[in-house]
Order: sequence, then C-alpha cells, then structure tokens
Amino acid sequence: MSDQTTASDKAYRAILQAILENKLPKGEFLSQRKLAALAKTSIISVREALKRLEHEHLLEFIPKWGVRIPLETRERIIALYGIREALEVMVAYLLAKTISDAEAELLYQKAEECDLMRTDSTYIIDDVAKKHRELHLRMAETTGNLEIKKELECLSLRSLLYQSKKLVGTSKIDNSERWHRWLVEEIISHDTVRAQEAMHHHIQHGLHYDLFMFDQGMLQ
Repeated sequence: MSDQTTASDKAYRAILQAILENKLPKGEFLSQRKLAALAKTSIISVREALKRLEHEHLLEFIPKWGVRIPLETRERIIALYGIREALEVMVAYLLAKTISDAEAELLYQKAEECDLMRTDSTYIIDDVAKKHRELHLRMAETTGNLEIKKELECLSLRSLLYQSKKLVGTSKIDNSERWHRWLVEEIISHDTVRAQEAMHHHIQHGLHYDLFMFDQGMLQ
C-alpha cells in the first residue's frame, strides 16, 4: 500500500509539473500510457494522480472519452472565481471575528513579504507565486477550518498556471506596493464588514484581470 501511494504521488508530481510548464496539449484527451511513461510509473498510479488533478480543477473527465486539460472559457473563469470568492470571503469573516494578535502579526509579515518581493527588481516569478499562495492558504489555515483550506489548495494550484502573465498587470492596482498588507490590515481590524469587502475587492480584481487577459488571448 505504501509503495502504491508513493508511486501515485510520483505520478501526480510529474503530471502536475508538465501541466504547469505547458508541456501537455490543452483540449486534447491525454493518453494514460504516455503519462505513465512520462512519470515512469504504472497506469494504475497515473489514474490515481488524474483523480487528484481533476479535483484540483486542472483536468476534466469526460465520460467514455477520458481526461483532458480544459480550454479556458469566460464561463469557466467566472465560475471558478465564484467558488474562490465564496471561500475566501468566509475566511476573511472568520479571521475578523477570531484572529489573535499573534496570528495577526504573522499574517501581516507574510503579506509584507509578498509586497516587498514584487517591488524587488530581481524577483523570480515562481517565488512570488508561491509566496502569494502561502499567504492565502495561511489565512485559511488560521481560521481553523481545514475543509476550507483543502478546497482553496485545489483552486490555488490552478492559479499558478497564469501567474507570470498576471504579474504584468499588478502594477495597475491602486496602492499596489501595499496591496497585500492593505488586505490583511482590513481583515485583522476585527470589523467583519470591512474584512469581507476587502477580500471581495481583492478577488474581483483578479477576476477582472483574468477576463481581460482572456479577451486578449493570453489565457489559452
């Protein structure tokens, strides 16, 4: 059992990396045999990995056909952002009600790290993406609701696909140099209305820019 779990994890990591690096075709059904060769694992292990990737919104399963990396549509972008906003606005609400001073300080430090990395001309895009993901997952974890965190982990993996393109537009954000610190400040104010409105604004900005990039043909 432990060998099978290890093989499934190996297949998952290999296929995930190939997706994030755009090495697999979008919109085409993927050969499990070729994926097994890519991951150097069995087809059984690949099938387990594909189930995880489907749950993380990186693949879609079509009955009688198989799995594929879905082509982006406006409807899909809006739908997934709707799920994310519902979850993260709840995170903001819970944090505003219950966060301690010590936890608030840790969140603010992570937000500051995100902002400072963006203003550093030597930043590496992948590192910024990971910092941003860490901040949002830390917020979810701090609520104590691990089910919310698990769902956000799935959605946030998908966001890494377009991080390099999204960073191009972050300079257009009002108060962009303090973008994440401002969000955390509103959340730790203990004012639930302010916290939820700030998160709503934060997520809607991401949706707006993703739709803009889609219309420009940058999210294909």
